[in-house]
Amino acid sequence: MAPIVAGKMSNQQPRLQTLAQLIPPLTFDMHKGDCGRIAALGGCDEYTGAPYFVASTALRLGADLAYIICEKEAGHVIKTYSPDLIVNPYLRSSSTDKLEGSITPEEKIGPLLGKLHAVSVGSGLGNDPALHKTARWTIVAARERGLPLVLDADSLAILGKSPEIIHGYRNAVVTPNAPEFNRLCQALQLDTSGMTTERAAQMLAEKLGGVTVVRKGKADVITNGDRVFVCEESGGLRRCGGQGDILSGAIVTFLAWGERYKSGAWKHANEIKHEDVPMLAAFAACMLTRHASFLAYDDCGRSTQSSNVLEQVDMAFDNKFDQLLQAVKPSKSSSSSLV
Repeated sequence: MAPIVAGKMSNQQPRLQTLAQLIPPLTFDMHKGDCGRIAALGGCDEYTGAPYFVASTALRLGADLAYIICEKEAGHVIKTYSPDLIVNPYLRSSSTDKLEGSITPEEKIGPLLGKLHAVSVGSGLGNDPALHKTARWTIVAARERGLPLVLDADSLAILGKSPEIIHGYRNAVVTPNAPEFNRLCQALQLDTSGMTTERAAQMLAEKLGGVTVVRKGKADVITNGDRVFVCEESGGLRRCGGQGDILSGAIVTFLAWGERYKSGAWKHANEIKHEDVPMLAAFAACMLTRHASFLAYDDCGRSTQSSNVLEQVDMAFDNKFDQLLQAVKPSKSSSSSLV
């Protein structure tokens, strides 16, 4: 694994020691929210599992609070999945485009954005024009607030139509799979024929003005147009739906931690440049998601579902980072004083 000099990233892979700096150490001095507050915007009446996977991955990695912003009917379903998620059924489809009275979804979402450290948009969003309109508004509003963004799944169609909403915003990560990547390049009139996957992804990142692109595939290619990381961590052989949502949840969590890192919320070596956080967050998330997939497939084989991958997220995290983290280990006397 290529070494990283302080403040400079390799074009191969970052060191685990560098990635670990983004992970908040757990201490008794922390408060609820210090380890990250994230939101997943998505979830229509047809796709309720996708935002659940995003938000649940964040909690399993150690984010403190995970909100889901979804369509009203989807909210009733998602609330039955887990009591740990904060479900906000603020989205409205074309047939019910307003909340009770004259309140709009945007008026409900705006105040919530002020509480967050990072936002994922698109998982399970569907194709309804009203849902896309609110998602587009949220992307613009999050950017105006300087919030890190993950754009995946159905939000990539919005990006294809309106690339200006994140063009030049280097605190954003887009995560297309192979078909989505091709459609996005076509929408942006970017000809990548004959290019390697690495070069094509780099061209897309350049076209978007330095946005970090995660081109998912046999190996995940991560690039901001300047540098390229390739994550070849072994994964499982199953390609069941939902694994991309788990990846989005991991990326949005590391981005949220990156915001806390920038603010000096905990002591660290200060070796990471702030502009490098999206690339490092994306690589760490790809590595963990692929390893969780490997563990799930090793356990379940052909019957592997994304719920099995989700169950392995914490084990994947421990396997990669447990020995590197310098978390405070409270004594029994200090812990017994907490009621």
